Amino acid sequence: MALENEYADYSIVELKKKADRFKKLQKIMMIGAVVVALLIAGVAFTRGAEQGYKMIPLVLIAGIVYPLLGYGGIRKKIQAELEERAAKNA
Repeated sequence: MALENEYADYSIVELKKKADRFKKLQKIMMIGAVVVALLIAGVAFTRGAEQGYKMIPLVLIAGIVYPLLGYGGIRKKIQAELEERAAKNA
């Protein structure tokens, strides 16, 4: 098992850019999932189609849980590397 973080080769500026990009990506995916779920609910309500309501949980799980699980770990690793460097410099 590697003792070094996989982000150790990046500069602090690059790490902060990567962390910000992943955070923005998470927010965009989450907001998009909520918007799509609301659109599905609106269309299902206006057309009286109860089948549409079954899709809403799937959209929310894919749009909220996946970014948290997928990008949350990456952001934690980047933050750990930034904190480690800050501790070395202090």
